[in-house]
Amino acid sequence: MASAESVPSAAILARGRQRYLAATARPSPAQRHATTARDMRLDCGRALLEMVLPQHQELSFQEVSQMVEKISSNLRLQMDGNGKEGKGRYLVARCALKAGEVIVSERPIFEGNTDAQKSEKIYSEAFLEKLQATPDMEDDVDDCFHPRSPLMDCVAAVLLSKQLVDEKSASADIREKAVLNLQKFCSLCRSPVQSTTDYNECVEDLWGALKPELQEITSREELGHVLQILSCNRFGHGGQSVQLMFAGSMFEHSCLPNCFLGTACTASPNADGPQTYRALRDIEEGEVLSIDYLNFPLGYCSMTARAEAFQKWGFTCSCPRCVELPEVERSFNCAECGEPDLCPCRPGSSVLQCLSCKKVADVSYAARCLEREAQLQREPASPARKVGEESDDENLLGHRHHLVVHALWEDVEAGLPDSKELPAFQQMLEVLIESVSSASRLEEHPALLNLYHLAALSTQDDLETQKHYLQLEHRIMQRFFPEEAQRQDDEIMSLVKCNAPLKPTEAGLGGMD
Repeated sequence: MASAESVPSAAILARGRQRYLAATARPSPAQRHATTARDMRLDCGRALLEMVLPQHQELSFQEVSQMVEKISSNLRLQMDGNGKEGKGRYLVARCALKAGEVIVSERPIFEGNTDAQKSEKIYSEAFLEKLQATPDMEDDVDDCFHPRSPLMDCVAAVLLSKQLVDEKSASADIREKAVLNLQKFCSLCRSPVQSTTDYNECVEDLWGALKPELQEITSREELGHVLQILSCNRFGHGGQSVQLMFAGSMFEHSCLPNCFLGTACTASPNADGPQTYRALRDIEEGEVLSIDYLNFPLGYCSMTARAEAFQKWGFTCSCPRCVELPEVERSFNCAECGEPDLCPCRPGSSVLQCLSCKKVADVSYAARCLEREAQLQREPASPARKVGEESDDENLLGHRHHLVVHALWEDVEAGLPDSKELPAFQQMLEVLIESVSSASRLEEHPALLNLYHLAALSTQDDLETQKHYLQLEHRIMQRFFPEEAQRQDDEIMSLVKCNAPLKPTEAGLGGMD
Protein backbone atom coordinates (compact mmCIF):
# COMPACT_ATOMS: atom_id res chain seq x y z
CA MET A 1 0.00 0.00 0.00
CA ALA A 2 1.44 3.35 -1.01
CA SER A 3 1.98 5.95 1.71
CA ALA A 4 1.99 9.74 1.64
CA GLU A 5 5.76 9.70 2.28
CA SER A 6 6.30 7.89 -1.03
CA VAL A 7 4.42 10.52 -3.08
CA PRO A 8 6.37 13.82 -3.47
CA SER A 9 3.81 16.59 -3.87
CA ALA A 10 5.95 18.54 -6.37
CA ALA A 11 6.21 15.45 -8.55
CA ILE A 12 2.42 15.09 -8.48
CA LEU A 13 2.04 18.61 -9.84
CA ALA A 14 4.68 18.09 -12.53
CA ARG A 15 3.08 14.90 -13.76
CA GLY A 16 -0.40 16.39 -13.51
CA ARG A 17 0.45 19.24 -15.86
CA GLN A 18 1.66 16.77 -18.49
CA ARG A 19 -1.45 14.63 -18.12
CA TYR A 20 -4.07 17.34 -18.22
CA LEU A 21 -5.98 17.62 -21.50
CA ALA A 22 -6.92 21.29 -21.68
CA ALA A 23 -10.49 21.36 -22.95
CA THR A 24 -13.91 21.89 -21.40
CA ALA A 25 -16.10 19.75 -23.64
CA ARG A 26 -18.02 16.76 -22.38
CA PRO A 27 -18.97 13.82 -24.59
CA SER A 28 -22.55 13.64 -25.80
CA PRO A 29 -24.63 10.58 -24.96
CA ALA A 30 -25.87 10.55 -28.57
CA GLN A 31 -22.59 11.31 -30.34
CA ARG A 32 -20.03 9.54 -28.14
CA HIS A 33 -20.36 6.34 -30.15
CA ALA A 34 -20.01 8.19 -33.47
CA THR A 35 -16.27 7.46 -33.34
CA THR A 36 -14.48 4.71 -35.26
CA ALA A 37 -14.16 2.73 -32.02
CA ARG A 38 -17.83 1.86 -31.57
CA ASP A 39 -16.83 -1.55 -30.26
CA MET A 40 -15.09 -0.02 -27.25
CA ARG A 41 -18.01 0.52 -24.89
CA LEU A 42 -17.51 1.84 -21.38
CA ASP A 43 -20.47 0.23 -19.70
CA CYS A 44 -19.16 0.17 -16.14
CA GLY A 45 -22.20 1.55 -14.32
CA ARG A 46 -23.16 -1.76 -12.74
CA ALA A 47 -19.56 -2.69 -11.90
CA LEU A 48 -18.88 0.71 -10.36
CA LEU A 49 -22.09 0.59 -8.34
CA GLU A 50 -21.04 -2.79 -6.94
CA MET A 51 -17.82 -1.15 -5.73
CA VAL A 52 -19.37 2.08 -4.45
CA LEU A 53 -22.67 0.71 -3.09
CA PRO A 54 -22.41 -3.10 -2.89
CA GLN A 55 -25.72 -3.40 -1.05
CA HIS A 56 -27.78 -1.37 -3.53
CA GLN A 57 -29.13 -1.94 -7.04
CA GLU A 58 -28.36 0.23 -10.01
CA LEU A 59 -30.98 2.66 -11.25
CA SER A 60 -32.99 1.30 -14.15
CA PHE A 61 -33.66 3.38 -17.24
CA GLN A 62 -37.24 3.86 -16.05
CA GLU A 63 -36.04 5.12 -12.66
CA VAL A 64 -33.56 7.51 -14.24
CA SER A 65 -36.25 8.72 -16.62
CA GLN A 66 -38.67 9.35 -13.76
CA MET A 67 -36.00 11.31 -11.86
CA VAL A 68 -35.27 13.46 -14.89
CA GLU A 69 -38.95 14.20 -15.47
CA LYS A 70 -39.35 15.02 -11.76
CA ILE A 71 -36.60 17.61 -12.07
CA SER A 72 -38.39 19.23 -15.03
CA SER A 73 -41.73 18.57 -16.70
CA ASN A 74 -40.21 19.97 -19.92
CA LEU A 75 -37.89 16.97 -20.30
CA ARG A 76 -38.33 13.43 -21.53
CA LEU A 77 -35.52 10.90 -21.50
CA GLN A 78 -35.31 8.51 -24.44
CA MET A 79 -33.17 5.54 -25.37
CA ASP A 80 -32.27 4.47 -28.89
CA GLY A 81 -31.15 0.86 -28.85
CA ASN A 82 -29.26 -1.12 -26.23
CA GLY A 83 -26.38 -2.46 -28.30
CA LYS A 84 -23.07 -1.01 -29.36
CA GLU A 85 -24.64 0.73 -32.33
CA GLY A 86 -27.52 2.24 -30.34
CA LYS A 87 -27.75 5.99 -29.95
CA GLY A 88 -27.96 5.69 -26.19
CA ARG A 89 -29.71 8.03 -23.76
CA TYR A 90 -30.73 11.53 -24.77
CA LEU A 91 -33.13 14.31 -23.77
CA VAL A 92 -36.02 15.58 -25.88
CA ALA A 93 -38.53 18.37 -25.34
CA ARG A 94 -41.74 17.06 -23.79
CA CYS A 95 -43.59 20.12 -25.15
CA ALA A 96 -42.96 23.06 -27.48
CA LEU A 97 -40.61 25.64 -25.94
CA LYS A 98 -40.06 29.32 -26.66
CA ALA A 99 -36.64 30.98 -26.83
CA GLY A 100 -35.58 31.97 -23.34
CA GLU A 101 -37.90 29.52 -21.62
CA VAL A 102 -36.34 27.63 -18.71
CA ILE A 103 -36.00 23.97 -19.63
CA VAL A 104 -34.47 22.71 -16.40
CA SER A 105 -32.86 24.19 -13.31
CA GLU A 106 -31.00 21.89 -10.94
CA ARG A 107 -28.24 21.83 -8.36
CA PRO A 108 -25.20 19.60 -8.84
CA ILE A 109 -24.91 16.08 -7.46
CA PHE A 110 -21.31 16.80 -6.47
CA GLU A 111 -19.09 19.84 -6.79
CA GLY A 112 -15.53 20.87 -6.08
CA ASN A 113 -13.93 24.27 -5.53
CA THR A 114 -10.51 25.85 -5.29
CA ASP A 115 -10.90 26.27 -1.52
CA ALA A 116 -10.28 22.48 -1.38
CA GLN A 117 -12.25 22.07 1.85
CA LYS A 118 -13.38 18.56 0.87
CA SER A 119 -9.94 17.53 -0.42
CA GLU A 120 -8.32 18.35 2.90
CA LYS A 121 -10.70 15.89 4.58
CA ILE A 122 -9.49 12.93 2.53
CA TYR A 123 -5.71 13.59 2.46
CA SER A 124 -3.43 12.16 5.12
CA GLU A 125 -1.75 14.51 7.58
CA ALA A 126 1.66 13.66 6.16
CA PHE A 127 0.57 14.57 2.64
CA LEU A 128 -1.05 17.84 3.78
CA GLU A 129 2.18 18.82 5.53
CA LYS A 130 4.13 18.25 2.31
CA LEU A 131 1.50 20.12 0.35
CA GLN A 132 1.74 23.15 2.61
CA ALA A 133 5.53 23.02 2.44
CA THR A 134 5.48 23.37 -1.34
CA PRO A 135 4.46 27.05 -1.89
CA ASP A 136 4.97 27.02 -5.65
CA MET A 137 2.02 24.64 -5.93
CA GLU A 138 -0.39 27.29 -4.68
CA ASP A 139 -0.04 29.19 -7.96
CA ASP A 140 -1.22 26.19 -9.98
CA VAL A 141 -4.51 25.16 -8.37
CA ASP A 142 -6.22 25.68 -11.72
CA ASP A 143 -4.27 22.66 -13.03
CA CYS A 144 -6.85 19.90 -13.39
CA PHE A 145 -4.81 17.29 -11.47
CA HIS A 146 -3.41 19.60 -8.80
CA PRO A 147 -4.19 18.05 -5.36
CA ARG A 148 -6.27 21.13 -4.51
CA SER A 149 -7.90 21.60 -7.91
CA PRO A 150 -11.71 21.73 -8.23
CA LEU A 151 -11.64 18.31 -9.95
CA MET A 152 -9.79 16.67 -7.06
CA ASP A 153 -12.13 18.44 -4.64
CA CYS A 154 -15.06 16.91 -6.53
CA VAL A 155 -13.45 13.45 -6.30
CA ALA A 156 -13.19 14.07 -2.56
CA ALA A 157 -16.92 14.89 -2.45
CA VAL A 158 -17.71 11.50 -3.98
CA LEU A 159 -15.49 9.64 -1.51
CA LEU A 160 -16.90 11.54 1.46
CA SER A 161 -20.41 10.73 0.30
CA LYS A 162 -19.49 7.04 0.13
CA GLN A 163 -18.04 7.27 3.62
CA LEU A 164 -21.24 8.92 4.82
CA VAL A 165 -23.39 5.97 3.67
CA ASP A 166 -21.99 3.81 6.48
CA GLU A 167 -21.66 6.62 9.02
CA LYS A 168 -23.81 5.43 11.92
CA SER A 169 -23.86 8.87 13.54
CA ALA A 170 -25.54 10.38 10.46
CA SER A 171 -29.32 10.51 10.25
CA ALA A 172 -31.22 8.12 8.00
CA ASP A 173 -32.28 10.99 5.71
CA ILE A 174 -28.67 12.09 5.20
CA ARG A 175 -27.54 8.54 4.46
CA GLU A 176 -30.41 8.00 2.02
CA LYS A 177 -29.51 11.22 0.19
CA ALA A 178 -25.89 10.09 -0.04
CA VAL A 179 -27.00 6.74 -1.48
CA LEU A 180 -29.24 8.40 -4.07
CA ASN A 181 -26.48 10.80 -5.16
CA LEU A 182 -24.07 7.92 -5.61
CA GLN A 183 -26.66 5.96 -7.58
CA LYS A 184 -27.17 8.97 -9.86
CA PHE A 185 -23.40 9.34 -10.16
CA CYS A 186 -22.95 5.71 -11.24
CA SER A 187 -25.79 6.01 -13.76
CA LEU A 188 -23.86 8.65 -15.72
CA CYS A 189 -21.33 6.13 -17.08
CA ARG A 190 -23.92 4.01 -18.89
CA SER A 191 -23.17 5.45 -22.32
CA PRO A 192 -20.42 4.26 -24.68
CA VAL A 193 -17.29 6.38 -24.72
CA GLN A 194 -13.63 5.96 -25.52
CA SER A 195 -11.58 8.50 -23.61
CA THR A 196 -7.98 9.11 -24.62
CA THR A 197 -7.06 10.27 -21.11
CA ASP A 198 -4.83 7.95 -19.06
CA TYR A 199 -5.68 8.32 -15.38
CA ASN A 200 -3.26 5.67 -14.05
CA GLU A 201 -0.60 8.06 -12.75
CA CYS A 202 -3.20 10.37 -11.26
CA VAL A 203 -4.87 7.41 -9.55
CA GLU A 204 -1.56 6.32 -8.04
CA ASP A 205 -0.83 9.84 -6.78
CA LEU A 206 -4.30 10.20 -5.32
CA TRP A 207 -4.21 6.75 -3.74
CA GLY A 208 -0.91 7.53 -1.98
CA ALA A 209 -2.30 10.80 -0.61
CA LEU A 210 -5.47 9.31 0.93
CA LYS A 211 -6.03 8.74 4.61
CA PRO A 212 -5.79 5.03 5.56
CA GLU A 213 -9.51 4.91 6.41
CA LEU A 214 -10.36 6.23 2.92
CA GLN A 215 -8.11 3.63 1.30
CA GLU A 216 -10.09 0.96 3.15
CA ILE A 217 -13.39 1.95 1.50
CA THR A 218 -12.15 2.53 -2.06
CA SER A 219 -9.73 1.08 -4.61
CA ARG A 220 -7.53 2.23 -7.45
CA GLU A 221 -10.01 0.84 -9.96
CA GLU A 222 -12.86 2.76 -8.36
CA LEU A 223 -10.85 6.00 -8.34
CA GLY A 224 -10.18 5.54 -12.05
CA HIS A 225 -13.90 5.16 -12.78
CA VAL A 226 -14.70 8.21 -10.63
CA LEU A 227 -12.20 10.35 -12.54
CA GLN A 228 -13.59 9.06 -15.85
CA ILE A 229 -17.17 9.99 -14.99
CA LEU A 230 -16.25 13.41 -13.62
CA SER A 231 -14.01 14.28 -16.55
CA CYS A 232 -16.65 13.27 -19.09
CA ASN A 233 -19.62 14.96 -17.43
CA ARG A 234 -18.30 17.92 -15.46
CA PHE A 235 -19.20 21.55 -15.87
CA GLY A 236 -16.56 24.16 -15.05
CA HIS A 237 -16.69 27.80 -14.02
CA GLY A 238 -13.56 29.68 -15.04
CA GLY A 239 -11.29 27.22 -13.23
CA GLN A 240 -12.88 28.06 -9.87
CA SER A 241 -15.26 25.13 -9.53
CA VAL A 242 -16.32 21.81 -11.04
CA GLN A 243 -19.90 20.61 -10.90
CA LEU A 244 -21.44 17.27 -11.78
CA MET A 245 -25.04 17.61 -12.94
CA PHE A 246 -27.61 14.85 -13.33
CA ALA A 247 -30.10 15.92 -16.00
CA GLY A 248 -27.62 18.50 -17.31
CA SER A 249 -25.13 15.75 -18.13
CA MET A 250 -27.65 14.18 -20.51
CA PHE A 251 -27.84 17.07 -22.99
CA GLU A 252 -26.31 16.26 -26.35
CA HIS A 253 -23.56 18.42 -27.80
CA SER A 254 -23.92 20.55 -30.90
CA CYS A 255 -21.84 23.48 -32.14
CA LEU A 256 -25.23 24.86 -33.26
CA PRO A 257 -27.27 23.99 -30.15
CA ASN A 258 -30.91 24.72 -29.37
CA CYS A 259 -30.28 25.27 -25.62
CA PHE A 260 -27.75 27.12 -23.48
CA LEU A 261 -26.58 27.21 -19.89
CA GLY A 262 -26.35 30.61 -18.26
CA THR A 263 -27.74 33.37 -16.09
CA ALA A 264 -28.96 36.87 -16.87
CA CYS A 265 -26.08 38.41 -14.93
CA THR A 266 -23.29 36.81 -16.94
CA ALA A 267 -24.90 34.84 -19.79
CA SER A 268 -22.76 31.97 -18.48
CA PRO A 269 -23.07 29.39 -15.70
CA ASN A 270 -23.46 30.63 -12.12
CA ALA A 271 -21.15 28.73 -9.79
CA ASP A 272 -23.15 29.56 -6.65
CA GLY A 273 -26.77 28.82 -7.52
CA PRO A 274 -28.67 26.16 -9.43
CA GLN A 275 -27.66 25.63 -13.04
CA THR A 276 -30.34 26.86 -15.43
CA TYR A 277 -30.70 25.59 -18.99
CA ARG A 278 -32.83 27.67 -21.38
CA ALA A 279 -34.01 27.43 -24.96
CA LEU A 280 -31.70 29.26 -27.37
CA ARG A 281 -34.43 29.31 -30.00
CA ASP A 282 -37.98 28.04 -30.38
CA ILE A 283 -37.98 24.25 -29.94
CA GLU A 284 -40.60 21.82 -31.21
CA GLU A 285 -42.10 19.04 -29.13
CA GLY A 286 -39.98 15.90 -29.39
CA GLU A 287 -36.88 17.76 -30.63
CA VAL A 288 -33.56 16.48 -29.27
CA LEU A 289 -32.04 18.96 -26.80
CA SER A 290 -28.42 20.06 -27.14
CA ILE A 291 -25.94 22.51 -25.68
CA ASP A 292 -22.52 23.67 -26.87
CA TYR A 293 -19.81 22.17 -24.65
CA LEU A 294 -17.27 24.78 -25.77
CA ASN A 295 -19.27 28.03 -26.00
CA PHE A 296 -17.79 31.42 -26.84
CA PRO A 297 -14.98 32.28 -27.13
CA LEU A 298 -13.43 28.81 -26.77
CA GLY A 299 -15.64 27.30 -29.46
CA TYR A 300 -14.86 30.09 -31.94
CA CYS A 301 -12.07 28.19 -33.66
CA SER A 302 -11.46 26.01 -36.69
CA MET A 303 -13.37 22.80 -37.20
CA THR A 304 -10.08 20.94 -36.86
CA ALA A 305 -9.40 22.44 -33.43
CA ARG A 306 -12.90 21.58 -32.21
CA ALA A 307 -12.58 18.04 -33.57
CA GLU A 308 -9.27 17.56 -31.72
CA ALA A 309 -10.85 18.77 -28.47
CA PHE A 310 -13.83 16.44 -28.83
CA GLN A 311 -11.74 13.46 -29.89
CA LYS A 312 -9.88 13.55 -26.60
CA TRP A 313 -13.20 12.70 -25.03
CA GLY A 314 -13.99 10.01 -27.58
CA PHE A 315 -16.63 11.50 -29.89
CA THR A 316 -16.90 13.28 -33.21
CA CYS A 317 -19.34 16.15 -33.72
CA SER A 318 -21.46 15.85 -36.85
CA CYS A 319 -23.46 19.08 -36.54
CA PRO A 320 -23.87 21.29 -39.66
CA ARG A 321 -21.21 23.70 -38.44
CA CYS A 322 -18.68 20.86 -38.38
CA VAL A 323 -19.55 19.05 -41.62
CA GLU A 324 -21.32 21.25 -44.16
CA LEU A 325 -21.59 25.01 -43.45
CA PRO A 326 -18.96 27.53 -44.63
CA GLU A 327 -16.17 27.79 -42.06
CA VAL A 328 -16.71 31.46 -41.21
CA GLU A 329 -14.27 31.29 -38.28
CA ARG A 330 -11.47 31.15 -40.86
CA SER A 331 -12.37 34.24 -42.87
CA PHE A 332 -9.93 36.01 -45.18
CA ASN A 333 -10.13 39.21 -47.20
CA CYS A 334 -11.53 38.61 -50.67
CA ALA A 335 -9.20 39.65 -53.51
CA GLU A 336 -12.20 40.39 -55.76
CA CYS A 337 -14.51 42.55 -53.63
CA GLY A 338 -12.32 43.31 -50.62
CA GLU A 339 -14.85 42.04 -48.10
CA PRO A 340 -13.60 39.88 -45.18
CA ASP A 341 -15.94 37.07 -46.18
CA LEU A 342 -13.64 34.66 -48.02
CA CYS A 343 -13.71 31.33 -46.20
CA PRO A 344 -13.61 27.56 -46.78
CA CYS A 345 -16.82 26.58 -48.58
CA ARG A 346 -17.19 23.74 -46.08
CA PRO A 347 -15.22 22.80 -42.93
CA GLY A 348 -11.66 21.77 -43.69
CA SER A 349 -11.86 22.56 -47.43
CA SER A 350 -8.97 24.28 -49.22
CA VAL A 351 -11.47 25.87 -51.63
CA LEU A 352 -12.17 29.44 -50.51
CA GLN A 353 -15.36 31.20 -51.60
CA CYS A 354 -16.52 34.71 -50.75
CA LEU A 355 -19.89 34.86 -49.04
CA SER A 356 -20.40 38.42 -50.36
CA CYS A 357 -19.51 38.28 -54.06
CA LYS A 358 -19.75 34.45 -54.35
CA LYS A 359 -16.44 34.34 -56.24
CA VAL A 360 -14.10 31.39 -55.65
CA ALA A 361 -10.53 32.44 -54.92
CA ASP A 362 -7.91 31.30 -57.40
CA VAL A 363 -5.63 28.53 -56.25
CA SER A 364 -2.55 30.71 -55.71
CA TYR A 365 -4.37 33.32 -53.59
CA ALA A 366 -6.08 30.62 -51.53
CA ALA A 367 -2.70 28.96 -50.97
CA ARG A 368 -1.21 32.25 -49.70
CA CYS A 369 -4.14 32.73 -47.32
CA LEU A 370 -3.85 29.24 -45.90
CA GLU A 371 -0.08 29.46 -45.59
CA ARG A 372 -0.34 32.78 -43.70
CA GLU A 373 -2.91 31.22 -41.38
CA ALA A 374 -0.65 28.22 -40.75
CA GLN A 375 2.30 30.52 -40.12
CA LEU A 376 0.45 32.51 -37.46
CA GLN A 377 -0.73 29.29 -35.81
CA ARG A 378 2.86 28.05 -35.66
CA GLU A 379 3.92 31.31 -34.03
CA PRO A 380 1.64 31.75 -31.00
CA ALA A 381 3.83 34.57 -29.71
CA SER A 382 3.06 36.61 -32.80
CA PRO A 383 -0.05 38.74 -32.13
CA ALA A 384 -2.91 38.46 -34.56
CA ARG A 385 -3.62 41.81 -36.12
CA LYS A 386 -6.08 44.10 -34.38
CA VAL A 387 -8.79 45.99 -36.18
CA GLY A 388 -7.20 48.57 -38.45
CA GLU A 389 -3.71 47.04 -38.16
CA GLU A 390 -1.91 44.94 -40.78
CA SER A 391 0.44 42.51 -39.07
CA ASP A 392 0.30 40.17 -42.07
CA ASP A 393 2.11 41.63 -45.06
CA GLU A 394 -0.66 41.10 -47.61
CA ASN A 395 -3.53 41.85 -45.24
CA LEU A 396 -4.90 38.38 -45.83
CA LEU A 397 -6.70 37.53 -42.61
CA GLY A 398 -10.20 38.91 -42.24
CA HIS A 399 -11.08 40.65 -38.98
CA ARG A 400 -13.44 37.79 -38.05
CA HIS A 401 -10.74 35.12 -38.36
CA HIS A 402 -10.54 33.13 -35.12
CA LEU A 403 -6.89 34.13 -34.57
CA VAL A 404 -7.91 37.79 -34.62
CA VAL A 405 -11.08 37.28 -32.60
CA HIS A 406 -9.30 35.52 -29.74
CA ALA A 407 -6.75 38.33 -29.50
CA LEU A 408 -9.55 40.91 -29.41
CA TRP A 409 -11.55 38.94 -26.85
CA GLU A 410 -8.60 38.96 -24.45
CA ASP A 411 -8.36 42.75 -24.73
CA VAL A 412 -12.09 43.27 -24.23
CA GLU A 413 -12.16 40.96 -21.21
CA ALA A 414 -10.02 43.53 -19.39
CA GLY A 415 -12.94 45.99 -19.41
CA LEU A 416 -13.16 49.63 -20.44
CA PRO A 417 -9.82 51.27 -21.39
CA ASP A 418 -8.78 54.91 -21.05
CA SER A 419 -10.85 57.45 -22.97
CA LYS A 420 -8.22 57.87 -25.68
CA GLU A 421 -8.44 54.15 -26.49
CA LEU A 422 -12.24 53.99 -26.58
CA PRO A 423 -12.56 54.28 -30.41
CA ALA A 424 -10.36 51.21 -30.93
CA PHE A 425 -12.19 49.43 -28.12
CA GLN A 426 -15.53 50.11 -29.81
CA GLN A 427 -14.18 48.66 -33.07
CA MET A 428 -13.13 45.53 -31.21
CA LEU A 429 -16.61 45.14 -29.77
CA GLU A 430 -18.19 45.46 -33.21
CA VAL A 431 -15.92 42.71 -34.56
CA LEU A 432 -16.82 40.41 -31.67
CA ILE A 433 -20.53 41.10 -32.11
CA GLU A 434 -20.29 40.27 -35.81
CA SER A 435 -18.27 37.12 -35.06
CA VAL A 436 -20.71 35.72 -32.49
CA SER A 437 -23.66 36.28 -34.81
CA SER A 438 -21.80 34.84 -37.79
CA ALA A 439 -20.71 31.62 -36.07
CA SER A 440 -24.01 31.01 -34.24
CA ARG A 441 -26.12 31.90 -37.30
CA LEU A 442 -28.27 33.94 -34.91
CA GLU A 443 -28.80 37.69 -34.81
CA GLU A 444 -29.63 37.42 -31.12
CA HIS A 445 -27.48 35.31 -28.81
CA PRO A 446 -26.88 35.34 -25.02
CA ALA A 447 -23.14 35.85 -25.61
CA LEU A 448 -23.98 39.30 -27.05
CA LEU A 449 -25.44 40.53 -23.75
CA ASN A 450 -22.19 41.71 -22.15
CA LEU A 451 -20.82 42.91 -25.49
CA TYR A 452 -23.77 45.25 -25.94
CA HIS A 453 -23.45 46.35 -22.31
CA LEU A 454 -19.79 47.27 -22.77
CA ALA A 455 -20.61 49.00 -26.05
CA ALA A 456 -23.17 51.17 -24.24
CA LEU A 457 -20.69 52.04 -21.51
CA SER A 458 -18.03 52.95 -24.06
CA THR A 459 -20.31 55.43 -25.88
CA GLN A 460 -21.46 57.61 -22.98
CA ASP A 461 -20.44 60.74 -24.87
CA ASP A 462 -22.78 59.84 -27.74
CA LEU A 463 -26.26 59.48 -26.30
CA GLU A 464 -27.89 58.28 -29.52
CA THR A 465 -25.33 55.52 -30.02
CA GLN A 466 -25.53 54.58 -26.37
CA LYS A 467 -29.32 54.38 -26.61
CA HIS A 468 -28.95 52.08 -29.61
CA TYR A 469 -26.73 49.63 -27.70
CA LEU A 470 -28.93 49.77 -24.60
CA GLN A 471 -31.92 48.84 -26.73
CA LEU A 472 -30.01 45.91 -28.23
CA GLU A 473 -28.94 44.79 -24.76
CA HIS A 474 -32.51 44.98 -23.51
CA ARG A 475 -33.75 43.03 -26.54
CA ILE A 476 -31.34 40.19 -25.70
CA MET A 477 -32.49 40.30 -22.09
CA GLN A 478 -36.15 40.17 -23.07
CA ARG A 479 -35.63 37.25 -25.43
CA PHE A 480 -33.49 35.01 -23.25
CA PHE A 481 -34.18 36.21 -19.70
CA PRO A 482 -37.71 37.69 -19.81
CA GLU A 483 -38.30 37.56 -16.05
CA GLU A 484 -35.03 39.41 -15.38
CA ALA A 485 -35.89 41.99 -18.07
CA GLN A 486 -39.21 42.65 -16.34
CA ARG A 487 -37.49 42.96 -12.96
CA GLN A 488 -35.04 45.50 -14.37
CA ASP A 489 -37.86 47.47 -16.01
CA ASP A 490 -39.70 47.63 -12.70
CA GLU A 491 -36.53 48.68 -10.90
CA ILE A 492 -35.82 51.43 -13.43
CA MET A 493 -39.34 52.78 -13.10
CA SER A 494 -38.94 52.81 -9.35
CA LEU A 495 -35.63 54.68 -9.62
CA VAL A 496 -37.07 57.19 -12.09
CA LYS A 497 -39.95 57.96 -9.75
CA CYS A 498 -37.48 58.56 -6.95
CA ASN A 499 -35.16 60.58 -9.26
CA ALA A 500 -32.30 58.29 -8.31
CA PRO A 501 -29.30 58.18 -10.67
CA LEU A 502 -28.40 54.93 -12.41
CA LYS A 503 -24.88 53.64 -11.90
CA PRO A 504 -23.91 51.09 -14.57
CA THR A 505 -21.09 48.71 -13.78
CA GLU A 506 -17.88 48.68 -15.75
CA ALA A 507 -17.16 44.98 -15.60
CA GLY A 508 -15.48 43.23 -18.49
CA LEU A 509 -16.31 39.80 -19.92
CA GLY A 510 -15.07 37.75 -16.98
CA GLY A 511 -18.43 35.98 -16.69
CA MET A 512 -18.22 34.75 -20.30
CA ASP A 513 -15.29 32.37 -19.88
